[in-house]
Amino acid sequence: MAAAAAAAVLSTLLLAAVSSTASAQAPTTVEETPESLPDFAGREETFGYCVGCHSFQVVGRQGMDRGRWDETLSWMTEKHAMPAPDAETRKVLLDYLAQAYPTKAPAQAGGWVSPFAPKP
Repeated sequence: MAAAAAAAVLSTLLLAAVSSTASAQAPTTVEETPESLPDFAGREETFGYCVGCHSFQVVGRQGMDRGRWDETLSWMTEKHAMPAPDAETRKVLLDYLAQAYPTKAPAQAGGWVSPFAPKP
């Protein structure tokens, strides 16, 4: 009888662990809109250009100066077949990215660095 009770408790614990893990891993969907980004000139154009390939959360985590943003646009064009923006569009994108997502101070432990970002 004690073995049956122990098995029931173990089954309950395992079921609870599996269901909590599944709910913890469930993706959260946050609708991205231009209005959810920092409000600077070029926000709508930049949003439209970037979300064609990836979430804007990827962009927001970077934090780079204008030169690095420029290198990143070139890198995405060369390595990932991103359509090259014309000179005017490139200026709008770079103006927005440099102002809305400037260089961040490094974290104490070095911080997370995207493995896909161009190397400095």
